Amino acid sequence: MARSVLLSTFIFLCVTVIESSILSNISVLYVVPDLVLICAVYFSLLNGKTAGVTNGFISGLLMDFITGVPLGFNCLYRSLLGYLYGLFSSTIIISGIMVPVLSVAIGTVAKTLLVQLIALFFPNVNIYVTGIISYHFLFEFMENVILAPFVFKFLGFFRKYLVIRTTKDRVDDV
Repeated sequence: MARSVLLSTFIFLCVTVIESSILSNISVLYVVPDLVLICAVYFSLLNGKTAGVTNGFISGLLMDFITGVPLGFNCLYRSLLGYLYGLFSSTIIISGIMVPVLSVAIGTVAKTLLVQLIALFFPNVNIYVTGIISYHFLFEFMENVILAPFVFKFLGFFRKYLVIRTTKDRVDDV
């Protein structure tokens, strides 16, 4: 498990730097896609609840440090999403196009709703998302959904280093 968490942390660090440094400076993009969310969904679906919470927390911590929001804001909702997606790790096969698209679409909606809910407890956080019915959400949703199959396919190249247990081990546990 340590190898998987270390590699996923390194991937989160790289993706966070790409998202905050490179993609945020491209003026063509109205909104920056949430690549960290897409990676967290992949890792949670691949390895289960415990790894999902761990990866969600680590990715949230990195986002908290880089974005400057209060410590724990991103950790909370990303850990919740990691746990929820980890629940389905033994029933969902992450291949093809539809599973990444649907899982990231649901994750983007859940992220927006959780951010709105958690922002009630962080009054000093200026959230720029006005809710589900906004251009910001629409563009982020479209970018995440379009990029999801490509990111899942790219992370699939590292699957043997990221997976904690094989499919045979999961079947034996059930």
